[in-house]
Amino acid sequence: MIRRDKKLEKKIAKERIEILLERAHKFKEKDISLARRYVELAMKISSKYRVQIPPEFRNTFCRKCYTPFGAETVKIRLDHGTKLIRCMSCGFARKIQYRNKRTF
Repeated sequence: MIRRDKKLEKKIAKERIEILLERAHKFKEKDISLARRYVELAMKISSKYRVQIPPEFRNTFCRKCYTPFGAETVKIRLDHGTKLIRCMSCGFARKIQYRNKRTF
């Protein structure tokens, strides 16, 4: 029986995730269903091989419906040190803190 090389598997998985997410952002204006499928495949690979999504792609798609964010698919609001990202496809909202709270 052949042993699996898990480091090599994770490396390949990370490369494939990056390729899929780049293609998703390339096709988000042309074919939204194809872009959504690319993001869905990247998330499946990420969970199967326990590889994190790269930081540059982490906030570029909806976590609920996998729609890549573009001008028509996202609404972003800034409020008191918090960035609110709302998906216009499914209505899912995500809050990201961008400023540290002051401690007195």
